[in-house]
Amino acid sequence: MNRIVIALLFFLSFAIGCTGNEKLNSDTNEASVAGTSTSESALEIPMTADVIAKGHTIYENTCSPCHGVNGKGDGPAAAAFNPKPRDHSNGAYMDKLSNRHIFNVVRYGGQMYGYPTMPAQPQLSDDQIEQVVAFVRTLSNTYKGPK
Repeated sequence: MNRIVIALLFFLSFAIGCTGNEKLNSDTNEASVAGTSTSESALEIPMTADVIAKGHTIYENTCSPCHGVNGKGDGPAAAAFNPKPRDHSNGAYMDKLSNRHIFNVVRYGGQMYGYPTMPAQPQLSDDQIEQVVAFVRTLSNTYKGPK
């Protein structure tokens, strides 16, 4: 019973961050979120040890409760979700996603891409989200190390 209550409280704390104002314009591949326009334009992120380490810290505090410490979608709160959180270690899937796509999912929530249980993370700065993206890339079973 305590696990269910904890998972529910955890889910609700993340869900509060969702604005619900996301919509995707499939003709232009642009998302409009609360009056902001974001595109799938390229996003270069330096894969340096410093950037990755900062992303790791943010990931542990913000993402791992759902995605797990190794990004497998098996965090303690994952039991309360259907569908389960994304497995960030799945290189076959993750390598198909652009950095911008991952950035947008973290910034605006997953609803705009069909991941309704992924909440927005408005408390993170753009630099912090880029650091998280860099760290998420290292979780993939196809990652070859800093470039």
